Amino acid sequence: MTQEFCYLTLIIMSYVHLVCASPIGYIYNASYSSTSIDTFIKYNQTCSECICNAFYSQMIPKYLSFNCYTSNKTCALFANYSATSTIQINLDSTFIFLQKPPSQVTYPLIGVTVAGYSNGTSGTSLDALNAPWGLAIYMNNTLYISECGNSRVMKIHEGSLNGTIVAGFGGSGNGNSQLGCPAELKLDNYSNLYVDDNSHCRVMLWRINASTGITAVGVDGCGNTNRTIGTSAGFALDSHGNLYISDMDYHRVMKWPPNSTVGIVIAGQTGVPGDTNKLLNTPYGLYLDEKNSYLYIADMGNNRIQRYNLNMTANGTTVAGGYGAGSNSSQLNGPHGVYVSKKTGDIYIADRANNRIQRWSQGASNAVTIAGITGMTGTNSTLLNSPVGVIMNMNETFLYVSDRGNNRVQRYQLT
Repeated sequence: MTQEFCYLTLIIMSYVHLVCASPIGYIYNASYSSTSIDTFIKYNQTCSECICNAFYSQMIPKYLSFNCYTSNKTCALFANYSATSTIQINLDSTFIFLQKPPSQVTYPLIGVTVAGYSNGTSGTSLDALNAPWGLAIYMNNTLYISECGNSRVMKIHEGSLNGTIVAGFGGSGNGNSQLGCPAELKLDNYSNLYVDDNSHCRVMLWRINASTGITAVGVDGCGNTNRTIGTSAGFALDSHGNLYISDMDYHRVMKWPPNSTVGIVIAGQTGVPGDTNKLLNTPYGLYLDEKNSYLYIADMGNNRIQRYNLNMTANGTTVAGGYGAGSNSSQLNGPHGVYVSKKTGDIYIADRANNRIQRWSQGASNAVTIAGITGMTGTNSTLLNSPVGVIMNMNETFLYVSDRGNNRVQRYQLT
């Protein structure tokens, strides 16, 4: 048996009654040698029952496959079949390849409150938030949330609404254990936490389990030199430890190598706002696509998202918005946060003044509103109020939004 059969067009087998969907190919008397098995399913009469169970499961990949064993009426589901996997002969099974049907997602998505109070109330207790801003997520879906209003960073495990303070103690201040209206935050590969300390023109590094932070950028205070930054709202971190910081006061983005006291302007021009492809106006959130050497900038004052090639940073390319402040599908109004899907390249934008999350596909001239309703605020599960941050979990099954005006973080299921 060879693997080419998995690309055959549909062939209906007389002894299999397909209810939910049809196979796109099959191999007779075969077994899959990989150990990447998600689950076993018992069936009563035919293999089609396994197909139904597969499509109604929470499995994420577009393609899947399974072995149907006739001797004990079980199916082994596989979520990650690849053409290089080995097929072995087994007289007791049939290997079937499937494609999931198109998703019937309707917008706006229904949000679930995973941090803060769903009714929008602010607070200082460990189950409350006050003006959440930055978001970071660990591999087990543990959330890190910066709170501008409480000048702290909370760590909240999945399934719990009670958090733990991991950075920012003793209220707002510029001490080593304090923060002032923290904005974006990032985790490095060692779970150390970097926090954009917005009010104090610095980035603080909190090593894992530390009670105080270290100033990574901004030891000389606020300013517009190559040793200082103004108030900043966004930053990114690459695998080499370089920091990319949006300096909204001085309309620039700077790169700071590890342990350096001097930064380099890589986008915009110090102190010069503008709307050309070389200039920025009050840049906010950043997203780094390190694989493709792209830096995405929420150019808030110009109501657009700019993409810079880090190998040639002189000019930016507008990849979303850029048609002035507005509420139609081609416009943005005060974009704050930006995130790019590693799977699709779609751009997700926290369009703050329009109270919505926009999804902009590559090369598109307009966007789809996937969360929130344009121009409306509220605390029900379909509404937002001044969203500022947006991220996805590792496998991109969930989208998380800092619903700042409602003092909560909302989670949306994407698949």
